[in-house]
Amino acid sequence: MKWYGATDTGRRRTNNEDAWQVEEAVNAAILADGMGGENCGEVGSAVTVETIAQYLKHPPEDDLTMEEMAKEAIRSANRRVLETAGERHECDGMGSTVVLVLWRYPEIVIANVGDSRAYLYRDSELTQLSYDQNFANELRHQLGLSEERVRSMPNRNVLTMAVGTYEHVLIRIHNGQLQPGDRILLCSDGLHGPVDHDTITRILGDEGSLQDKVDRLIQRANLNGGPDNVTAVLLEWADG
Repeated sequence: MKWYGATDTGRRRTNNEDAWQVEEAVNAAILADGMGGENCGEVGSAVTVETIAQYLKHPPEDDLTMEEMAKEAIRSANRRVLETAGERHECDGMGSTVVLVLWRYPEIVIANVGDSRAYLYRDSELTQLSYDQNFANELRHQLGLSEERVRSMPNRNVLTMAVGTYEHVLIRIHNGQLQPGDRILLCSDGLHGPVDHDTITRILGDEGSLQDKVDRLIQRANLNGGPDNVTAVLLEWADG
């Protein structure tokens, strides 16, 4: 497995509230996008990523499935973010999205909270594996509203779930099978917001290294206005 990740503040923000980490020793990659309070968004994302990484490296149980491991790691982060907000009054209400990928080739598990995404790039096609927990996506799935209707609604990007905002966190799970040549892209909404699906697909399919692709994705987000922090982590499985 090869990988490359990078983050950028973007064009309109002065601080970066995204965080990411790849832990090859436990076959995991984590990306988080924090929110809430002055400078506390970056606290929320950092606590989320660090707590998940520590849980995966030192799990209290040895016989958990990957799905159970992913859920328990995120629940651990949820508790820690809530505790940190309680200890730091200026961070009251802070939280974070998270998207986590675990793999034991050929099996893969994607777990997410919020609207940071995981995509699969395979055979020149891009498929979203995560589930956006925001107002717009819930309207699509629960009420069957069209993309056109949803696009015109106010507050469509407001999160319906985040790490550290409720005692019990709803975690979305995708289980899948990897194939040789698969690429998994983790990204914050600073990328998938300003850069459309087709452009992401084209860049991932172009010639070049993983670093070239990540750098071009971030550059494209900034060329399209860079409205938010933008982070991308790209993983590739060359063979089994």
